[in-house]
Amino acid sequence: MLAFTSHLSEKKNMALDKRKPALLALAVIADSGLSTAPAVAQGLALEEVIVTAQRRSQSLQDVPISVVAMDQQVLEMRAIDEIEDISLDIPNFTVNTFPSDSTTIRLFIRGIGQNDAQITQDPSAALYLDGVYIGTSVAAGFEGVDVQRIEVLRGPQGTLYGRNATGGAVNIITRRADVERVEFSQGFSAGNLDKLQSKSMLNLPLGERVAAKLNYNYTRRDGIVENTGPGEDFMNEDRKTLVADLRWLAGSDVTVDYRYESAQLNDSEPFNQVLTDPALSNGIVAGLIVYNDDWRRKRLDKVTSERPILSSDQQIDAHSLWVHWEISDTLRLESISAYRDLDSFSPSDFLPTASTITGGAPVLGRFRTDFEQWSQELQLQGSTRDWEYVTGLYYYQDEAFQDNTDGVTLGEGGTVTTTDTENWSAAAYTQASWNPGWMDRRWRFTLGGRYSVDNRKSERNNQGAVTPFTASYDEDFDNFNPSMVVAYDINDDMNVYGKIETGYKSGGTSQRSAREDLFAAGFDEEEIVSYELGFKGEFWGGRGRYNSALFYMQIDGLQTSIQTDPVSPGGRDFLPLDGNEILGAEIDLNLLLTEGLTFSFSYGYLDTELGETALTADTGLTETVNDSMPYAPDHSAFASLDYARPLPLGSLGLNMNYGWQDEVSSNVVEEGNYVVGSYGLLGAAVSWSELSLGSVPGMFRLVLWGRNLLDEEWGLSGQTALEPLGADETEIFGEPRTYGLTLGYLF
Repeated sequence: MLAFTSHLSEKKNMALDKRKPALLALAVIADSGLSTAPAVAQGLALEEVIVTAQRRSQSLQDVPISVVAMDQQVLEMRAIDEIEDISLDIPNFTVNTFPSDSTTIRLFIRGIGQNDAQITQDPSAALYLDGVYIGTSVAAGFEGVDVQRIEVLRGPQGTLYGRNATGGAVNIITRRADVERVEFSQGFSAGNLDKLQSKSMLNLPLGERVAAKLNYNYTRRDGIVENTGPGEDFMNEDRKTLVADLRWLAGSDVTVDYRYESAQLNDSEPFNQVLTDPALSNGIVAGLIVYNDDWRRKRLDKVTSERPILSSDQQIDAHSLWVHWEISDTLRLESISAYRDLDSFSPSDFLPTASTITGGAPVLGRFRTDFEQWSQELQLQGSTRDWEYVTGLYYYQDEAFQDNTDGVTLGEGGTVTTTDTENWSAAAYTQASWNPGWMDRRWRFTLGGRYSVDNRKSERNNQGAVTPFTASYDEDFDNFNPSMVVAYDINDDMNVYGKIETGYKSGGTSQRSAREDLFAAGFDEEEIVSYELGFKGEFWGGRGRYNSALFYMQIDGLQTSIQTDPVSPGGRDFLPLDGNEILGAEIDLNLLLTEGLTFSFSYGYLDTELGETALTADTGLTETVNDSMPYAPDHSAFASLDYARPLPLGSLGLNMNYGWQDEVSSNVVEEGNYVVGSYGLLGAAVSWSELSLGSVPGMFRLVLWGRNLLDEEWGLSGQTALEPLGADETEIFGEPRTYGLTLGYLF
């Protein structure tokens, strides 16, 4: 277990010394004259940003967390529909697609995430929808409906968010039903790749105390890579989402919100493009893989598949209930109850251009997943003259079944692996902040802690060409995660903070384990301790805002997937990797240059160092460890220029943005690792909003938008794990240039 405090060894001090210059350059920016503000025009100031990162509404400037918030206006202007769309907008934050499923996403915050998406292993960056934890990466690439704000919390959130937020947390906040007014909105979008999208919303009061809101979203888009063979294109989109909200003002101090969500995702599979000549490989199907030398590092527009390309079939049904009780002006009780059910069928073909192998079977895999989760949280928030506190109880349970059919060796009905899991977790947490009056309210001292108990059970049944076995896993875990923050207000506009935060992810087992004894043994928990210094300030009379954070993190028990089957690369288990370090920094700058013209710039820096050079499995196989963590770019940056101007008829809005990310590794170990190159994407939008057309009630809005306007050929992810088949390197390319027009109406 990691200690709450730690003394750095001589080796670690030397590593820090090497990296000090780059970080100190960022730190001193905070002292570069922000406290001196010349006279500015009356009334010009940046809008205050309100977030709920600490489970209560607060100004972003008062929260001792490196958090980025994107509101509804920004999301609509940039045509952002899902989490993957904001990957480049936030430095030190990466989202990509799992190689076998377009809607299974992987989140990485400050270089920490889940690289191998399995139902027997939890993510390391937590995803929340209105405070409800999403327990699996499968189908987590859903579209947000009526999203009011997205908050990305960078760094461990072990106290208030729990065991699976070692890298950080993402919270999607949506609009609730409103008892005050009737409201209707309709949006239509059309774009290239034959994209069609409709978003409908109706809010209807049903009396003075009850209101209902109904949302329906439909999206269809052709694939990124055209398939001239049978079946669908690759990475097309076909999504339907229905959300029904109900609000009941049960009393002057009690509010009850209920939501039902039904989503159907029928996207087709990703295209794993072969980048190296199979003729130079000794893979078992190398001679059957269609390849052209022009493909290397060049995104294909079309390809001919030898088998029908299928779409996934994923159905999500979710129920959530929130009860808010304002006990007094200083005390509030909240209950969050949730149930979520996922039925998923995902076909995957890592080599879709392959012909057939012995027996006429295509190189094909199919994954069927049934996943159910329940959660209940009770939270009490209160305050006194000098204190603010939050305390709560949390319970979570999930059950899952997955069968994987591997057609590489025996065809569609060949190798079958089934996995059953049952997990539950219970936790108690508290966090209290002291802001003493006798210290002029300038100092804030915060202590917090979370105690978690977890139980994980799994059963696996291997059939077919692999070594058959049936194995069971049953293990309990418990952990205490403390946190401490000291914050000081330099003046009314600037503050600094120092914090120590810990995080924990429970152990488990691998559903792709090579042997019965390895599956039964499983792997231990992953623990992290983070040290962070932060500065938040406003200057230039409120027209400038600068936030920065420097951090150092230690990770023990990093759950690392390595090959443990001497024959098959698919036989993998997790081994712990200790002594890992991450040093980094983040800056966020906003400037209101003139009335209506805003410039924003963000930058992230990461220096990751793994604690070991090799890992050896019980089977005797040894894998070499890379020198950096996966999907942890050394540098990442984002810049945006926004302009708003009222017109005689409506108002004009302009946006131009550019995001850039350094190259990244795709794996902790060299086996299966592929370096995804650096890339930058340019986006822009023009809007004409608040349009009134004579006697027609309501207002209209037009938005012309574009993403990746320079048509950059960029990679989402890549791998070399298919080398035994003859594909030494494969890569999934991201979207090409996309553009479209959105027409919106609001009444």
